[in-house]
Amino acid sequence: MELDIKDKKLLHELELNARQANSAIAKKVGISKDAVGYRIKQLENKKIIRGYRAVVNMHKLGYTLYRIYLNLIDYSKEDLKKIILFLEKDKSSWWIAKMDGSWNFAFAYWTKSGEDFYNFYKEFSKKFRKHIKEKLICPILEYHEFPRGYLIKSKKPIPQASDKTKLNLDSVDLEILKILAKNARTPLIDIAEKLKLDNMTIHHRIKKLEDKKIISGYKVDIDDAVLERDFYTVEINLKNFSKFEELKNEILQLNDLSGMSISIGGYDLEFDLKLKTSKEYYEIIDKLKTKFTEIREINYFRVIENYKILYMPEE
Repeated sequence: MELDIKDKKLLHELELNARQANSAIAKKVGISKDAVGYRIKQLENKKIIRGYRAVVNMHKLGYTLYRIYLNLIDYSKEDLKKIILFLEKDKSSWWIAKMDGSWNFAFAYWTKSGEDFYNFYKEFSKKFRKHIKEKLICPILEYHEFPRGYLIKSKKPIPQASDKTKLNLDSVDLEILKILAKNARTPLIDIAEKLKLDNMTIHHRIKKLEDKKIISGYKVDIDDAVLERDFYTVEINLKNFSKFEELKNEILQLNDLSGMSISIGGYDLEFDLKLKTSKEYYEIIDKLKTKFTEIREINYFRVIENYKILYMPEE
């Protein structure tokens, strides 16, 4: 499905700040406020826009994110359904995906302690260990998202280390975060009505959450597959780290870069691309290999289907 330039600009603005008013978007895109509302509704109806979310710094709430890559073997469609259902029901698992490439299944899990994760994974293993050929479990220290270059080409921001200082929030702030994590464009009046508070109180609380960097932004959730874009995660291991920063900076210049991970126990560098063809992928990889002989190996996986995307634990 092709987008016209107005739709691309509109989606780009929603990527930068999904909570901004239609009137603000209208000025930047060059259309009327009513046209913005109409186009957004059309993009939602076409399933290009799946939703809107607040980007919540879960580290400040005391959580650590674990990402689990698996290669599953000896399983039927029914076995796979059981695995997915088990993870879907769990309130701390937030991403579940089927893939091809170096790994064929993955999920991510929020936890407040290593012991809690161990207990969860032990239960998961009791049920499904016979189907797990290989696994890679990585705590994610940081994940940086970037605007989609295929919408509007713009310079990628330099990743900044996030503050992980734990903060204690009251129940009202937590409820506000849960609401905005599910729908960042929820009007103040609706949040206030649900929490039985006045609009100004909600406004001030959201502003404090932003000032404390608990909320670091608001993004639109775009289904890239509808736009015929595949999600590639690229994994690089190095022979040595002499050109690590130079390689990282080279990757940051990629127009189709959509994310970069910093993890423990995973790969030396890991980043995400949104690409239209496998040819584009191999062109990018060939250039990196040619320029950086320090690269030992490059692997990838491609997301085939997402079964669950949740941006804050439900507990």
